[in-house]
Amino acid sequence: MTAVAHTSYGALRGEVLDGVVVFRGVPYAAPPTGERRWRPPQPVSGWDGVRDATAFGPIAPQDISPQRLAKRGLTMSEDCLTLNIWTPAADDQRRPVLVFLHGGGQAQGHGSAPLLDGARLARRGDIVVVTLNFRLGVLGSLYAPDWHGPDSTNLAVRDQRHALQWVREQIAAFGGDSGAVTVAGQSSGAVAIAVLLAGGCDLFDRAILQSGGLERIRSAEAAAGVAEQLAALQRSEEPGVMDILAAQRTIDTGFVPPQGPFHPCIDGDVISEHPLVAARTSDMPTIPILAGTTRDEWRIFDAALDEEVFTEQYVRDRARALAGDAHDPDVVVANYRSGHDTLREAAGAMVTDYHFTAPTEQFVRAHAERGNAVFRYELQWPSPRAGLGACHDSCLPLLFGNLAAAPVLAGDDDAARRMSDAVQELWLEFIRGGEPWERYVGAAGSTLLLGPETGIARDHRSEQLAVWEGRYPAYG
Repeated sequence: MTAVAHTSYGALRGEVLDGVVVFRGVPYAAPPTGERRWRPPQPVSGWDGVRDATAFGPIAPQDISPQRLAKRGLTMSEDCLTLNIWTPAADDQRRPVLVFLHGGGQAQGHGSAPLLDGARLARRGDIVVVTLNFRLGVLGSLYAPDWHGPDSTNLAVRDQRHALQWVREQIAAFGGDSGAVTVAGQSSGAVAIAVLLAGGCDLFDRAILQSGGLERIRSAEAAAGVAEQLAALQRSEEPGVMDILAAQRTIDTGFVPPQGPFHPCIDGDVISEHPLVAARTSDMPTIPILAGTTRDEWRIFDAALDEEVFTEQYVRDRARALAGDAHDPDVVVANYRSGHDTLREAAGAMVTDYHFTAPTEQFVRAHAERGNAVFRYELQWPSPRAGLGACHDSCLPLLFGNLAAAPVLAGDDDAARRMSDAVQELWLEFIRGGEPWERYVGAAGSTLLLGPETGIARDHRSEQLAVWEGRYPAYG
């Protein structure tokens, strides 16, 4: 079966599946190709007749093999500025809307990933779910204003903002309420939301930040340094996509501390100051925020390292790299050895806090202390794979209910399904405009611990998180 939605650009034909209508590959901007490659997104052109929207659009150019693309039934192209919509019906109801920004270090990922299929969430909550593609890697983040012009910076963020404007204007055609839009993002998607908030974006009414490495916002100097590594591209008037991806692979991405060569930078246009500064000093939108992290974010990255790597000296060197001159590394190590059984666990916990937990807590604490509604959580639901704990990405199958798409992250048994049900109900309560649990009001406030034993904790791990106060690049 099919269903038709009527936008101001033209009609779209979607597919009806199990009581949900899905519209795939809907263009929200003109293709960023040719002369538009290094330009901000431009409005999409209208069309006559009914446009087919039953197939996903191409994903943004990224480092993925043709074999994997074919296996997933996907294509890859610069013509990637599309979104996908799941709705109970393309009618005149006014349902709450969730727009989700995928993660992937702003170098990988796409809105058509099986983990992000919005059908279950749309059906359960009677809401409209939107995912999108945006430019990634060099094509979405190159900082070369002298090369391409001042409006060529932070193109991925400009794409996201353009998509949100499209949702405001068009979502009523899909049964959504343009005045009840929640934007959610995970990992680099959450970083993007922090950037949008810091820039005063008013195109959404609530925000959910999941596992955002908010310290990754780059200074203009750091971003220019990445551009310098791509000097070979400047010698080509029109490099091909594969040339750009090949050059992108030569960039040193670092490991610990985590580096973000493709994350947003403070360009003085899209981003005027670091979100951790803006949350304290600027008039960010006074909207409710739900935000948190998983307890063991970094373990999934450390899993690639052999056990013998984690010596006392290695862990001390990691502490020094993270804490800099601000703290004695031996004190930091001792702090993290307490409560962790192994050096591997202690080393992972340091990066989890430095990169994810502490900056997220600082961001929402400042927002809360300015009188805004904040709901803070920590996901403690463990992966069924030994040693991963509650790792990065484990929130995704729980939120979307697509446990079978990645069973290693959260499991796919009855207990995991009950945990998914609980996460979905809490997030849906927030999306509908409610207060899902007790507000976080600042230092020593309440945090919802989500796991085998769910409940409110106060002053949660504040002593360890205090180690990282002010310890971020471009933090004023």
